[in-house]
Amino acid sequence: MTASGTRTANGTDPRSAILAAAESCFARYGITKTTMEDVARAASVSRATVYRYFTDRDSLVTESVTRRARANMGPARAYIARWPSIEEKLVEGICEDIRKGMLDPMMHRLVSPEEMILSTQLLTDSGRAVALTYELWEPVLADAQRTGELRPELDLRLVCEWISEIEIMYISRSAEETSSLDRVREKIRTFVIPALVTGAGQHERESSPGH
Repeated sequence: MTASGTRTANGTDPRSAILAAAESCFARYGITKTTMEDVARAASVSRATVYRYFTDRDSLVTESVTRRARANMGPARAYIARWPSIEEKLVEGICEDIRKGMLDPMMHRLVSPEEMILSTQLLTDSGRAVALTYELWEPVLADAQRTGELRPELDLRLVCEWISEIEIMYISRSAEETSSLDRVREKIRTFVIPALVTGAGQHERESSPGH
């Protein structure tokens, strides 16, 4: 329900201004405690104006997460493309997603223990988190399937759901627990890669004692 061409007094797009105000309220009050009245006051607009663009607080949260994820989509694709093999793309790409998520105050707050019920409803149950993960990873995974690097029978949407769950799990942890991503890399190489990548781990098994 956008009002095309409408601008606020300072020339800002109203939808963007309301989102920015909402994010400032989320940071100040917490996501679950923020009201539409708070957002209207912070944006210096009427509550009716907020409702013209967003039906409720949950739609504000979802739109904020989506906007942030899409803004990072280009840099994330470029980062993943730097790595030569699908193994490295998956390991380093997932770790970079986790690192960026932890540095994003909105995302880190949303998946914190205090807000986890809300994030589960908005991102997981709605399928939005999987959809955004699929938007980023599907071209990479599909290309790896075409070249034979990724197992051909894999359901890529299911793979993206798994990646999304892994990322949310680690982003929700405290900065102290994930100050180094080396342990995460080790787990992804040990458990995720063999499940997805054609022939992953075969060389190690063949070169291990007794083979």
